[in-house]
Amino acid sequence: MSTVDPRLLGRGSAFFGHTREVNVRDHGAVGDGYADDTAALQAAIDACAAAGGGRVVVPGPRTYRLGTIYLRSNVELHLEETAVLQASLDRAHYAEAALIAADGARNVTVSGGGRIDGRSHDFMTAWNDPSGLGPWIYTPASWRPKIFELRACTGVTVRDITFGDAPHWGLHLWGCEHVLVDHLTVANDLQVPNCDGVDIDRSRDVEVRGCVLRTGDDSVVVKASANPAGRDFGVTRGVHVHDCELTTQDSALKIGTETTADVLDVLFERCVVRSSNRACSIMLRDAGDVRNVVFRDILFESRLFSDPWWGHGEAVSVTAFPRADGGAIGVVSGIRLERLTGTSENSLRVDGSAQSRPRDITLRDVHLTLTKWTTFPGGVYDNRPTTVRPALQPHDTPGFHLSAADDVLVRDCSVAWGPNPPDYYSNALVAEDVTGLRLEGFRGQAAHPGGVAVRT
Repeated sequence: MSTVDPRLLGRGSAFFGHTREVNVRDHGAVGDGYADDTAALQAAIDACAAAGGGRVVVPGPRTYRLGTIYLRSNVELHLEETAVLQASLDRAHYAEAALIAADGARNVTVSGGGRIDGRSHDFMTAWNDPSGLGPWIYTPASWRPKIFELRACTGVTVRDITFGDAPHWGLHLWGCEHVLVDHLTVANDLQVPNCDGVDIDRSRDVEVRGCVLRTGDDSVVVKASANPAGRDFGVTRGVHVHDCELTTQDSALKIGTETTADVLDVLFERCVVRSSNRACSIMLRDAGDVRNVVFRDILFESRLFSDPWWGHGEAVSVTAFPRADGGAIGVVSGIRLERLTGTSENSLRVDGSAQSRPRDITLRDVHLTLTKWTTFPGGVYDNRPTTVRPALQPHDTPGFHLSAADDVLVRDCSVAWGPNPPDYYSNALVAEDVTGLRLEGFRGQAAHPGGVAVRT
């Protein structure tokens, strides 16, 4: 099931028919990897838009160094297979903190087999313990650009391109509508903080399909950040993420933490998650609601990393805590976890608070194996970001942990344990302060002989 209107997907590509092509070399682009090609690429885009739209071709085999360029309505930016757009290190080349930007554009496409090089290491200032047992391997500079910053755009297609070594977020869709992200490849350094793959932010009718994303931070995150000054980008609604392969040291498929407006009607399905710090995550911290979310047909692996990375190896984490004491918070409801199978070092967790209790939660055909295989210490829940609970909370590790929630169905699910479980591994399922709990066909034993399998 897709929530996206298929008539609107890829409108950027369909519009052109490739009847008009503009070559960036004809507008002065050098492509030697040294010259500043920002103005030349912008001139080609602007000329194409002024002529009514078409395709701007970035030919290879060349490397074009640039700062910020702006996409225009009815223009496709096409990177040939051997073409590289490379981030400039000179901040003066940037009109804003992004390589490729757009604001209010319609029918825009970025396509082709080319690559965008964010040069992440050049925007880092420190190199820490490479074992990963300490803080970040890299410490970022005070300023670093995103790869894409697309605001209030309609009819957006990003297809077949690769970006890598992003120093910050990759593709930020902020207040956009009718978006297709198709077979995007992201190849970031896993030790670079905040190098998200795709951020879907106050956007509607978004489909992400067939992508391979390797990110240090969230692979695909759906959120509702605070509006920019003087603008209202609305709610987030109608997001479909499917058939993707995700590797990350943070959350692979995530909603939140920024939830200042509602996040509605989100479907994650048929994805493979490798080596994540959290496989599937909903983190409600602000006044918006999160409603009608489905995670289904997902194979996952989640494991521990060092403490600076948010997440502590949870298979699934659905939490609802105010960001700060007295802060407004919405409600998580209508959540479905179906046909999830994987191995994890930490629990499947659904945890509410006095201020916000998740409700109408269904876990169906979810099969979790808990086993300890890294050297990082476990027995901890990660509550960040919030000040109402400890950031890192020592806790035993049951298979499923349900707390402060209402109307929860657990049907045909199972928990198994790997060899030599640590002492803090505990029950197969724990339910605390849960009303309307139904357990149907649940299978699992305690981690240790003599323990209680299910504790309610």
